[in-house]
Amino acid sequence: MQAWSMTDVGKKRRENQDSTYVKLDHERNMALLMVCDGMGGVNGGAEASRIACEEFARSVWDTLSGKISGKEAVALLEKGVSAANMEVYTSAISDPSYMGMGTTLTAALIVGEDAYVINVGDSRAYHLKRRAKDKLKQITDDHSVAGDLFRKGSITKEQYDTFPDKNIITRAVGTDPQVYGDVFELKLDKGEVLMLCSDGLTNMVPDMAIEQVLKTSETPADACQTLVDMANRAGGKDNISIVVFIKD
Repeated sequence: MQAWSMTDVGKKRRENQDSTYVKLDHERNMALLMVCDGMGGVNGGAEASRIACEEFARSVWDTLSGKISGKEAVALLEKGVSAANMEVYTSAISDPSYMGMGTTLTAALIVGEDAYVINVGDSRAYHLKRRAKDKLKQITDDHSVAGDLFRKGSITKEQYDTFPDKNIITRAVGTDPQVYGDVFELKLDKGEVLMLCSDGLTNMVPDMAIEQVLKTSETPADACQTLVDMANRAGGKDNISIVVFIKD
């Protein structure tokens, strides 16, 4: 297993409100990856993503005792989202300066060849098999106004990509007492790539360009750096956070 994370403030924002997390256990052949994109208030976004990242990792990774079944992995991810949500929500209602803060959360738990992905919001997970003919596949669905319209067939992919309020999300960690994530399961064969990212990347760099970088980069660190540079060259309008995982 190889993995790397990178987060960058971008060119327009004063503060980086994203958080990332990577933990590898080569002995057990397990990994936990996460990206959170915070929002709300002067300091709220950064605090929300930090709290969610830490609480999710504590709830999921710190309770793993050995190899688990698929059903147990899914339950663990759902428990992690609930724990992160409650921690952010409680912090928000107890401090007026954090009122209304929240965060996206997209995480992947890898157990051997199995990957379990959960998401809340519009931070994405992608899968790439790296063969010349293979295409980058978005695993998660964006929980956003634009995403809902696209899935209903009300707007085209082209309209979705240029939707004026694309950043308005319909689901977030910490904004309500309860939230649930969507869970996806997939197999990871040798050489395949799993990437998590905030919309600071995907709003700046098209999927085809991301695909080429993931196919040609020698290491996850190289891929992260190249993609951050591309997003900044395209305008860097938001914080950029990326986690790249390669299955050995």
